[in-house]
Amino acid sequence: MYTLHLEPLAQGGRRPMRQAPSPCRARIHRRSVGARGLFCALLGAVLALAPSPGTAHSQEIAARAFLSAPQVGVGRQFVLNVEVTGTQQVDEEPTLPDVANFASFLSSGTSSSFQMAGGRTTVSVTYQYRYQALAEGTFEIGPVSVTVGGETLQTEPVTLTISDAPPPPGNASGAADPSGGVTPEDLFVETSVSKTRAYENEPVTVEYQIFTRVDVDTYSITALPQATGFWTEVLTQPESPQVERVVRDGSEYLKATIRRVALFPTGTGERTLDALSIEAQVRVPDQRGFDPFGDPLGGILGRRGLFDRRMPVVVASRPVTIEVLPTPAEGRPNSFSGHVGTLSVSASADRTDVQTNEAVTFSVDLRGTGNLRTLTPPEIGFPVEFETFPPETRDEIAAGGGSLEGTRGYDYVLIPRAPGRVTIPPVELSYFDPANTRYVTVQSEPVEISVTGDGTGAGGAGGVPSAVESIRDEIRFIHIDAPTFRRKDVPLYATAGFWVVLLLPLAALGGAAAVRRHRDRIEGDVAYARVRRAGRMARKRLARARSLASGDPRAFHAEVAGALEGLLADKLNVAEAGLVREEAGRLAAERGVSQKTLERLFECLDECDRERFAPQGAEREAPERVLERAAALMNDLVKELAK
Repeated sequence: MYTLHLEPLAQGGRRPMRQAPSPCRARIHRRSVGARGLFCALLGAVLALAPSPGTAHSQEIAARAFLSAPQVGVGRQFVLNVEVTGTQQVDEEPTLPDVANFASFLSSGTSSSFQMAGGRTTVSVTYQYRYQALAEGTFEIGPVSVTVGGETLQTEPVTLTISDAPPPPGNASGAADPSGGVTPEDLFVETSVSKTRAYENEPVTVEYQIFTRVDVDTYSITALPQATGFWTEVLTQPESPQVERVVRDGSEYLKATIRRVALFPTGTGERTLDALSIEAQVRVPDQRGFDPFGDPLGGILGRRGLFDRRMPVVVASRPVTIEVLPTPAEGRPNSFSGHVGTLSVSASADRTDVQTNEAVTFSVDLRGTGNLRTLTPPEIGFPVEFETFPPETRDEIAAGGGSLEGTRGYDYVLIPRAPGRVTIPPVELSYFDPANTRYVTVQSEPVEISVTGDGTGAGGAGGVPSAVESIRDEIRFIHIDAPTFRRKDVPLYATAGFWVVLLLPLAALGGAAAVRRHRDRIEGDVAYARVRRAGRMARKRLARARSLASGDPRAFHAEVAGALEGLLADKLNVAEAGLVREEAGRLAAERGVSQKTLERLFECLDECDRERFAPQGAEREAPERVLERAAALMNDLVKELAK
């Protein structure tokens, strides 16, 4: 959760923007002691005169469903809101209709409201379910069932139109509560790219910015872009973004950059960067609520009324398409390994006068800009007098400008096996300079090493010690057990081999029939296939997570969570996209999963969600520990679900 504290733009005179010094959610600024006393006195008087809940008119319990927007584009997000008025005590979470044929479930949340108007107290609770639109067309979302006090209520169906039409400017989802008066022009997320045409492996800077003219309390990133075909490096993702005032299309907005990344295309052709989604908590005035301070004391509390409510608003950026060009084939040097940016190379040895068989560290430093993490060790023609070992890599890379800059170094251990003066030739490599559209070749200075000694050491040039001899056949083991004897005149049918040969074809036929039945059932029974393949698919996803452990921590935790959720969904034969925690827990418990295992599972999933959206640089649990916990959970789930 990130704290923005974006105050609304006042009508008429514009107030200067102030960013709160801490994540405090309170909006009442410090005033004089007299103003505070006046506020408390009036509040006490109003509450004393207001009717008690026991004398208020009873409120009818009702449920309704409404959409954040009646029309969205394919791939965009929308929110299904289920509002229950008259109570905040709902027996269980609403039962949702199946929308898997046109939408994918993303997440859910709840909010509650308390209002007083005309001597009447009104309470309500709202459940928000966020989806992503998948298919074009007009669809009816069926009734939602809600149980209150043992009575089941049903909402009216709602209609959603999904089209390929572009969303309103800046907002890819249009996900705002119509009752709150927040329009797509009031709050949106915009994607800004440094270029839409780039060479393969050339850095492209992408910034995600919030524009608002309403009061935003906090926001959280709910979906990161799937940057397929790009190597991604996060440059900045501040917890408290800097806010500035801008004018767009004649309207004044507050703007904050919430995420900045460098993308390096890994292939050629058109590449699409998916949308980034956020959920913002927007403070809106409740026109139906009782607010005794809205007019007479509005100056004391700013523009916020006592009964203002926070409303979740989901917005997303537009997808961006980037055309990726291959680097020119003409003039491409043999030493070019794909780096695009700038580079310089230097080489050195920690000692230049050594004895034979003494180790020397030979270091190669590559300094520059671009995707330095994908650089590979250059080809070096080491003299045959040296025994060489694979290099160790060291990085000093940081975000700079719109890309990465720093040093990638390689340290080689060399052992001279013969005396003499030996020269290590220059290290040469090439890179492509996109600014000048040309290849550049750079090289280091040669390094000369003087080796003294007689050249007789522990090993030859091949690195195999000559003093080690094989003595495996020198001494043979003496068997001390008495041998066993059997008679040679045993009939053939009395031997085990006879029956093995006789029964083997029958066993093979039986096995083939069983395999055939198994395959036929897998092809015809989806539930059986999912259960049988659940463990293998989960292990594959966990293996993918292991490969991401040293890279992007957000992708790593997303893959771990996906492995656990996928295993549970397959074993229970429910859709992974619409997996609701309470329902999954109930089904798993019915299948024999212990409460302790379920608590461990949900704790691990919660931790993965926190780590996915944690700011860059936050302290994280070691990936190996997370993998161990996930693997243990998978084993326990498989065992308990197999009972």
